[in-house]
Amino acid sequence: MPKRGGGPRHRNWKGDNDHFDHDDRVQSNSTRRVSFKPTSKGKNKIRTWNDPKLLLDDDIDMGATSGQGQYRKSAFRGRGGRMNSPAPRAHHGVVKKKFIAGILPWYQIIIPYGAKHEKEVVLRSLLSFISPEIFIPHYYKTNGNAAVFYVDDVKIAERLYHADRKITMSDGFKLVVIVRNAVPNITIDADMKEKMKLTMAKRYNAATKALDLTKFHADPDLTDIFCALFRPMIMLAAIDIIAENIPDLEALNLNDNKLHGLEHLKILSSKFKNLKILYMGDNRIPFLGSLDPLKSLPLVELYLKGNPLVNRFHDHEIYISDVRKKFPKLMKLDGADLPPAIGFDVSEDLSLPPRQQSFLVDPAGQDLVREFLTQYFAIFDSESRQALLEAYHENASLSMASNYLSNDSRNSPNNRLTSYISNSRNIMRVTDREQRRRYLRTGRLQVVSFLSDLPKTTHDLMGFAVDLIVFTPAMIVLTMNGIYKETNTAGNPTRSFHRTFVIVPNTSGGFCVINDMLYVTNTTKEQEEKAFASGSVEPTPAAPAPGPAPGAVPGVAPGVAAGAAPDDAHKMQLLAMLSQQTGMNEHWSVNCLQETCWDLQRAVFIFNQLQSEGKIPPEAFVK
Repeated sequence: MPKRGGGPRHRNWKGDNDHFDHDDRVQSNSTRRVSFKPTSKGKNKIRTWNDPKLLLDDDIDMGATSGQGQYRKSAFRGRGGRMNSPAPRAHHGVVKKKFIAGILPWYQIIIPYGAKHEKEVVLRSLLSFISPEIFIPHYYKTNGNAAVFYVDDVKIAERLYHADRKITMSDGFKLVVIVRNAVPNITIDADMKEKMKLTMAKRYNAATKALDLTKFHADPDLTDIFCALFRPMIMLAAIDIIAENIPDLEALNLNDNKLHGLEHLKILSSKFKNLKILYMGDNRIPFLGSLDPLKSLPLVELYLKGNPLVNRFHDHEIYISDVRKKFPKLMKLDGADLPPAIGFDVSEDLSLPPRQQSFLVDPAGQDLVREFLTQYFAIFDSESRQALLEAYHENASLSMASNYLSNDSRNSPNNRLTSYISNSRNIMRVTDREQRRRYLRTGRLQVVSFLSDLPKTTHDLMGFAVDLIVFTPAMIVLTMNGIYKETNTAGNPTRSFHRTFVIVPNTSGGFCVINDMLYVTNTTKEQEEKAFASGSVEPTPAAPAPGPAPGAVPGVAPGVAAGAAPDDAHKMQLLAMLSQQTGMNEHWSVNCLQETCWDLQRAVFIFNQLQSEGKIPPEAFVK
């Protein structure tokens, strides 16, 4: 008679709804029928039934590679044996199976024939084996002859995995333990929502408007249903329940819920406008970027300790800084108070002051700057720039730099900056000291000679942005940027420029430029659309005009002595220039010049100001 329990145990387990139809561990009086195939020598006997140990081993699959946990099928030669003999029953030649953690934090524990024993007996045997570790058996139930429950800890799952067939029960049989990476099936219905609601009610503190959902799935009132908040559908159902019953929630504790993906939590900002305290410690949040769906929450306190994202930072100060970038109002992180954030103490709804096209450090310099620019660019845009000799200091210096925009098309002829690149003193590229010296123009003759060789231009005076940053009796510093067109180049390409003038008094009582820095590049599409918006499309060179006389104060109209009234010819010239730059008809242009005593730049300034305020009627532009 076979030894009790020594016969093969065929396992028929496939899933949660299957069970073992037959328990053959009970003695049977029937005679086992065994047949042997005769061999040529009559010595070897071959079993025809399956090895029960192999059947049980093959049923566990934790994601290992194919063939792991089985006897090797390769040739084996034992002592006195031969090739292709069956593997020995000892541990030699057996690949030891390893526990491999799954991607989900939940594990299904299956105890075949576990229903033959009381629940307490099975659990006590398992707890005794893995002691001092303890576990909570979630959703324990019997399925046919098997007992099934779940654990939510990978370490516990591994210990139970290694308990397979190592626990001897009172009836002498070894307990079989099967571990699978699986999550209980869920169906969110009205009954489940009601249980969640009652559980949340006892966890809510009305005095502080705080809801504690720490390890929510392990709550004693939820032992019969799977209610893990790391499942998005369960979390969203919980959020709906909270929003319906606690719309003014201020603090929420989601610690130890195995949260990893947070994309669905973007809804928190729209559901809870007053949520300022959020605890998410001891979860599985992998990266700081995973918190992006929560950035719109006005959090003042956040708890993240115990998440993998914290361990990615080797510098705690950088960790605090990066978290604060996402939550600027944060005052407490991981239980520690943060130093006050550096910022401006202003109300949230305070708007910034309106943008100014120009800035004047001293309003008293407005007239002088306006008159200087009018006079300078009238000469610069004329046929001859030689008159600029009187505008520069005897020891003046000028440097020019130029480069292309990063997104322009250099192959377009109109975009090529050949005239400027060849003389560019870009110190990031020109590293040789001698070349840097050669590209720096020194003395008024070199400066004006260099400017005269540049392409002829027409500047958009109304598009200038001027900043007067230094205004003292000893020095004036102004920076400006704007747009101009090249008048003697095919296609009349537009260029963007930035210029810095350093102006000092001269010996004759006037002013002159001692340092001039020019930067030229291509225009953007937006700049091209706005350039010369109020003037004529085709630029025309300005009429020749002499430069300021030695000792004269810049600002006086070209060719006109200080305090003298312009003659009729010069009035016609000013009238044509104003009409071209503003687009106004002759009648309105004359009125504008008369109101400003025939000061062209002042007239343009006033026009620009009135037009921005919408005070110039449409008939002013009817010609």
